Amino acid sequence: MLEFDDAPKGLVRLIYASRAQELGRGGLPEMVRTILLKSIQNNRMAAVTGFLVAGEGRFLQLLEGPAGEVEQTFERIRRDDRHGDVQVISRGAVERRMFRDWNMAQHQIVAADRSVLNKVGLTAFTPDGLDEARALTLLTTFGAQHLR
Repeated sequence: MLEFDDAPKGLVRLIYASRAQELGRGGLPEMVRTILLKSIQNNRMAAVTGFLVAGEGRFLQLLEGPAGEVEQTFERIRRDDRHGDVQVISRGAVERRMFRDWNMAQHQIVAADRSVLNKVGLTAFTPDGLDEARALTLLTTFGAQHLR
C-alpha cells in the first residue's frame, strides 16, 4: 500500500532493474505470476515488502525491510536465472516503508502506461537507465493505480 509507516531502525530500501531471461511458454506474464507467488511467501517470512513493475522483457523492483533480509532477498534475485543484467539503481537506509502492506505487488506495463513512462523521460520501459527519483516516480505512480 502506498502509505508510510514508522519503521524500526535498520530499515533499508533497494531499487534495481533487470532483464528477463528464459521466458518460456507463458512469456513474461507467466514468469511474473510464478515470481510473485514465491516472493509473497518468502517476503512475508522475512518482513520484506515491495513492488515489481514488469514489461517489455524488463523488471523494475523496489524492496524494503530489515537490512539483512533485503540483502538476502536481493542476492537470491541476483542469482536467479530468470534475471539478467541486474543493476542497482539505489540502496540505502530509510525511515519509513512506502509499500508496507504488500509483501509483493506488481504492475505489468500496458500501452496505456506510455504517458507515465513519458513523465520520467522514457519512450519504452527501459528502467536500467533511471535514477532513483525517476524510478520512485514510476513505482509510486503504478502502485497508486492499484489502490483504486
